[in-house]
Amino acid sequence: METSLIQTPLENGTNSHTENTTSNRFLRNKDLIDQQVLDKATIIGAGGIGSSLVRCAAIMGFRQLTIWDYDTLEEHNLSTTTFSEEFLSKPKAETAATIASRYGCENAIGRNQPWSTGQSLDNIVFMCPDNMEVRMGVYRSWSQLPDRKLLIDMRMGALTMEIITVTKEYDNFRESWQPSKNIPDEECTAKHTIFTGSLSSGTGLSQAFQVLNNRPYYAYIWMSLAPVSLKREKLVIQ
Repeated sequence: METSLIQTPLENGTNSHTENTTSNRFLRNKDLIDQQVLDKATIIGAGGIGSSLVRCAAIMGFRQLTIWDYDTLEEHNLSTTTFSEEFLSKPKAETAATIASRYGCENAIGRNQPWSTGQSLDNIVFMCPDNMEVRMGVYRSWSQLPDRKLLIDMRMGALTMEIITVTKEYDNFRESWQPSKNIPDEECTAKHTIFTGSLSSGTGLSQAFQVLNNRPYYAYIWMSLAPVSLKREKLVIQ
């Protein structure tokens, strides 16, 4: 398959992190979020979770985001992603890269194809693809990186979500993984909600914040929104 690569620099041609030495962009959280640790990250999947994640990661301050997704934006995606109608029929990865640049990411790269074993990964990875086998492939490749830092796996149904946080020092990924065939498929008309996707992406980014700033975190989080209930396991003290 031919690789389609869309690289989108900041639209106004400026370097936001260079200018931040004299700007107030991060004034409200500069003593909370260390911008020096928000370098490069790979995002696998630009759908319900990924579309929200890309926007928030750019706002948070990640300087480079590489986004993998093979799909195009269709009308039925408008109620489950943060993408707008102007991007209909365009590749989701390309769209995500455009959005990331609009929100301050210096170097947003959209790869309009499925991620597959052998493709490059950054040492920080956020993944939210459509199936568990891709997740396992990403995990196996990431776990071979000698400089790996963080892998966040965000999984969701219409009203539930799981967040698995993996680091080089603490790896519990296989404990919650299972093949796609073992997971009951939800009805296509009751499969995704924008609020569950947004909560999943926000929780995933907050987990990255905890790990990268050497704070305690739970390696496994499960949440239901019907009604709201929470399970958290494996507190890791860094």
